[in-house]
Amino acid sequence: MKWIVKGATAAREVEVEREGEHFVVTFDGVRRVVDYIPLDRTIASLRYLNNGHSFHVTAHREAKRSYRVAVGDREFTWDVLTPVEAVASEARGASVGSARIMAPIPGKVVRVNVAPGDDVEQGQSIVVLEAMKMENELEAERPGRVATVLVSAGDTVDAGAVLVELETEDHG
Repeated sequence: MKWIVKGATAAREVEVEREGEHFVVTFDGVRRVVDYIPLDRTIASLRYLNNGHSFHVTAHREAKRSYRVAVGDREFTWDVLTPVEAVASEARGASVGSARIMAPIPGKVVRVNVAPGDDVEQGQSIVVLEAMKMENELEAERPGRVATVLVSAGDTVDAGAVLVELETEDHG
């Protein structure tokens, strides 16, 4: 399964497959066999070889998709998300003042329900995207005004493509 692992400064696509007693983890084109040893419900020990050296990693689950990972005396916090969750997280995390409606998965634009200059309310349907024979309504996360519409009905888009840009209201 593919995951997006987001740290403080970068995000990486990581693929994890189970092979017998081990997991095979692939990132940046490098495959590593990893031993996974659960210590309790929230802590696990991971071991892998890299250039003949054995590394021991401890992972502590802090929240649903957030982990604190220790490698030797270094500690990192990573969010582990599906590709769809990563795109949604990025769209929600846009700064106040702007927001982007992004395609969570590849698909075909069925309808664009707004035009530049339109005022939108939180939860209002902005774009309808068809993917895997299902229609997905993409909604405004917060109130605002449509700044730019980047797609039209019939367009085919990739996951992560920006479809509509909004200027959002500052409620702080």
